[in-house]
Amino acid sequence: MRKMLSCAICTIAMMSLLSVHLHKFPHHSKLSDPYRLPNPQIEIRDKILGKEQEQRWTREFIPPNVSLGPLSSQQFPVWRPNCPILWKPVTNRDYMPCTHPTPNYTAPPEPRGYLLAHTNGGLNQMRAGICDMVAIARIINATLVVPELDKKSYWQDSSNFSDVFNEDHFINVLANDVKVIKKLPKEMGGAPIAIKYFKSWSGMDYYQEEISSMWADYKVIQAGKTDSRLANNNLPADIQKLRCRACYEALCFAPQIEAMGKLLVDRMRSYGTYIALHLRYEKDILAFTGCTHGLSSAEADELKEIRDSNDKWKVKDIDPREQRSKGFCPLTPKEAAIFLSALGYPSNTPIYIAAGDIYGGDSYMGDLRSRYPMLMSKVRVSNALL
Repeated sequence: MRKMLSCAICTIAMMSLLSVHLHKFPHHSKLSDPYRLPNPQIEIRDKILGKEQEQRWTREFIPPNVSLGPLSSQQFPVWRPNCPILWKPVTNRDYMPCTHPTPNYTAPPEPRGYLLAHTNGGLNQMRAGICDMVAIARIINATLVVPELDKKSYWQDSSNFSDVFNEDHFINVLANDVKVIKKLPKEMGGAPIAIKYFKSWSGMDYYQEEISSMWADYKVIQAGKTDSRLANNNLPADIQKLRCRACYEALCFAPQIEAMGKLLVDRMRSYGTYIALHLRYEKDILAFTGCTHGLSSAEADELKEIRDSNDKWKVKDIDPREQRSKGFCPLTPKEAAIFLSALGYPSNTPIYIAAGDIYGGDSYMGDLRSRYPMLMSKVRVSNALL
C-alpha cells in the first residue's frame, strides 16, 4: 500500500502542474504576516540556501558546469522567475476534451456475461489498462467486475482497487456506459471461467467476433493481462470517448490519497513555481532496460541478476551501450541537471523528485543536488506538514 500510495502522490504532483496557474511571490520578508510562508518551509530553505541578505535580483545567463562540484550558498543568486517562457503554460493546440458521448450514444444493453480483469504493471500502466477494460466491456456487452490490481509485479504491492481509487465514484460515473459491480455474484462462483490473454492492440473486429463468440460457452471471461489490449486508432468515436471518461472522470484517487497529494502539492507551491521531476532512475527500470552507464561492475551485475530472476521480463541479454545509443535509457541524475541547466532553470529552482528510491541514493544524486540544492522528496515535504 505504501508503494502504491507513493506512485499515486507522484502522479498527483505531476498532473497538478498541467492544471494550475502558478503565481509569483516576492521574498517572504517583504510580505505581511498573513502571507508569510510557514516556519518549517523557511527553516528548510534557509538550511539549503543559507540566510539571504538584501541584494538585487540576478539572473544566470550561462548554465554552470555541474561537474565543478557543489557551489557555496553565496554563489547561488536569489531567483525571481524573470524568464517567463520557462513557466509558460503549455498550449492546448486546439485540442478539446472528448469525454462527452455523441448524440447517437445509447444506454448499454442487457449484459451477456461478466468480465474479470487482472491488471499488470505499475500504477500508470494499470490505470491505462483499466480504461481499456471499460471500453472492451462495452464492446463485448459484459458486466465489468471491478479490476484487481497487480500484486505480483516487481513492487509486490498488496493494494486493492478501493485502496487506490474511489470505487463507488468509478461505478457511478460509468453507470450509463457499462454495468460495473464490486464482486462476482455468489451464484457465479462455481461457473467455469475462460481465462483469455487478449491480443495486444486489437480492434473492434477481434472483440466483436472472436471474444464475443465465447459467450456461447462461458458466462465469465477473465482478461489475463490488461496492458495495451485495445488499439489506439480506428475505433468508433464513442469507444474512444468512453476511454476518456473512464480515465479523466471515473478513475479518481481514493479520498485519503487525494487529500495527501493535495497537501504535498500545496506545500510545493508555497515555494513558488517548481519542477516535478520523474527521473526514472530506479532499480527496476535500470534492470528492465539493461542501462548501466556510469554504474560500477557490482551494480551492473546486481541489475542483471534482477532481470534474470524475473520470469515476466523476456529479454535477458541486453547490450547497455546499444540501449543507450538508441535512446532507451533514462537520464542519469547528473545528465538531468545538465539538461535543466541548459534549458535555463536557475540553481534555486525547487524540484520535487516524483519517483521511488533513486538507484545508488546520494552517491548518484550528488551531482543533481550540487546544481539544484532545493530537492524535495515526498518524505521531506510530508514531514514538514507534521
